[in-house]
Amino acid sequence: MAKKQNRAADMSFLAHIGELRGNIVRSLIAIIIASIVVACFWDFIVDHIIMAPLKSDFATFKFFNFLGNLSGIGDLYTESFDISKDLTNLDPSGQISSQIMAILVCGLIVAIPYVIWEIWKFIKPGLNPAERKNATGTVLAITFFFLTGVLFSYYMLLPLSTQFLFTYDPFKVGNTWTLPKYIGLFVQTLLSMGVIFLLPVFVYFFTSIGLLTPIFLKTYRKHAFVVVLILAAALTPNDVLSMMVATIPLWSLYELSIVVSNNVYNKQLKKEERSLTKN
Repeated sequence: MAKKQNRAADMSFLAHIGELRGNIVRSLIAIIIASIVVACFWDFIVDHIIMAPLKSDFATFKFFNFLGNLSGIGDLYTESFDISKDLTNLDPSGQISSQIMAILVCGLIVAIPYVIWEIWKFIKPGLNPAERKNATGTVLAITFFFLTGVLFSYYMLLPLSTQFLFTYDPFKVGNTWTLPKYIGLFVQTLLSMGVIFLLPVFVYFFTSIGLLTPIFLKTYRKHAFVVVLILAAALTPNDVLSMMVATIPLWSLYELSIVVSNNVYNKQLKKEERSLTKN
């Protein structure tokens, strides 16, 4: 009898592994298909997306010039520049490796809603019926916060940090960047901020299973601010401007996480009160 139970448990475990493998394979296929689409439009993507934050006519610089004129200061970025023309390559395989990395990362960003849906399909059977009803909302929330982090990084961190670091020249020797270094910076800032922006979603799940409470988040708010500063310094290209730009949304996300945790916690208390009343 015990052998039969162990065999059933083993089959169940193997079935879960097989299901997880299917989710991973389908996710990888989606990323590959999205990457192929990206590769088909490579010329447009490299000119208008990947290299765009390096040019003075990028939307971010125009926006800051607009704010400067609106406040009476004038253009904040007075000189035209195109850092992409100053990039160089010192590695024989640098261009092809940088292109493959950029294509795969862009493919991942395009395919992320489907990838999240596959992950959710694997987790869903282990949830209760009430949690399963929120499947669509959860997938949309994860996709929203991840893409918001990517867009924030693309339109704020990347252009401001690259322009500042490239023009910062206290020793008057000029700066020369390699293509792989810039692509690495491009990938690091976009993906890291996309993941960090999922903080409210993580807090939602941890509060739901009882690992977090709003009281805990409020009590350690000061400690959290220090962690936010460390994260901002680690995720940005080591300049003060980028760190300050990253700190504001990260701290806002923490405060939003407190609101989310408080909402979930109050719903759990009300549910417990109703169950006690019925008994």
